[in-house]
Amino acid sequence: MKFNISQLAKKYGYDESTVRSWRDVRSMPVDTEENACEWIVENILKPLRDGNVQERIQQERLKKMSAEAATAEIELEQRLGNLIELSYLEQSLSEYFSQMKNYLRSIPQKYYLELFECQDALELKVLLQNIIDEVLNEIGNQEYEFTEELDEQEEITINLEEVDQDDITTKEDETQ
Repeated sequence: MKFNISQLAKKYGYDESTVRSWRDVRSMPVDTEENACEWIVENILKPLRDGNVQERIQQERLKKMSAEAATAEIELEQRLGNLIELSYLEQSLSEYFSQMKNYLRSIPQKYYLELFECQDALELKVLLQNIIDEVLNEIGNQEYEFTEELDEQEEITINLEEVDQDDITTKEDETQ
């Protein structure tokens, strides 16, 4: 036999939407009123009786403070230059590997005459190894302009923070 959710909500002193959320989200049984009442007692009321509400509130506050502290540490490390943004790293590595791919693909065009002059497979193998090593060394010896790009990233971050601060003061002035 189905039962009325509004009556159940009144019986336990909760809002109807709360009881519906128990049904929809937490899988409260709705086959009989008896099963629903049993479920409410076991899953809603007993934890409230058994647990210390003040303690739970303090635990949640502690979690929030820990998250805020971790965020502040990350921001500090970022400003000190110990951390960089993932999007910046992805872009830089993507450019570097694209350049590496282009260098490696240019080997046949640059060295095709030398490759054709090889008499056997062993000579070709050794020549290719030397050429590839040479190209990799050339790529590795390039000075990567990391510091300039990092400075530009910091300037952008600082400018964005200044804009955010301007927005905050504007909102505060409007509310007063």
